[in-house]
Amino acid sequence: MSHDQEQIDPRIKRTLLAISDSMITLMNEKGFEHVTVRDITQHAEINRATFYRHYVDKYELLDKIVRNRMAEFSAAISLPSSFAFEDLSLDPEIPPSSFIRLFEHIAEHAAFYRLMLSDKGIPGFAGRMEQIIRESFYHRLQLAEADSQAMPKTPMELVARYATSAHLGLITYWLEAGMPYTPAYMALQLKRLHMLGPTQVVIVG
Repeated sequence: MSHDQEQIDPRIKRTLLAISDSMITLMNEKGFEHVTVRDITQHAEINRATFYRHYVDKYELLDKIVRNRMAEFSAAISLPSSFAFEDLSLDPEIPPSSFIRLFEHIAEHAAFYRLMLSDKGIPGFAGRMEQIIRESFYHRLQLAEADSQAMPKTPMELVARYATSAHLGLITYWLEAGMPYTPAYMALQLKRLHMLGPTQVVIVG
């Protein structure tokens, strides 16, 4: 059966989701190194043959889970290919739809991101998120730079690094705090921090 056929088969979708969810739950309980294929199949209530029909081992399973989630994360934060500078809103009270999509995506997969950003996650995961955020932010900076005649006073790399840290810092805090705010609220605060800076946000309120 082809990968495309698997994707449109609801039974296989449910099986893959059960396997994926079981891996995340078990990693959170005991850490990846201590999770076995038997643990996964028992938790997902499937037989080992079903597991091996889709994955070579637990390493391939985790790799696919992370790759798929990172692809979704990138799609959530990225601007459409047709996006132009004129589409950017400089109003700090209007969060971009990509920021809202980002936090909605994080909320939908909170267990995954909470795990991966903890000491039980895989090494370098936060760095992979940072790279995606940085590339997206560079795209926004390039749009703004192309429209501006003035030379930037701060190197783009410094701005991008600062913005990337702000993104990841807010995501991590939100997850650790149990997501007390809505995705729209978080998107708004991120936009305000970008536009006004932390000191001005505190002063203005």
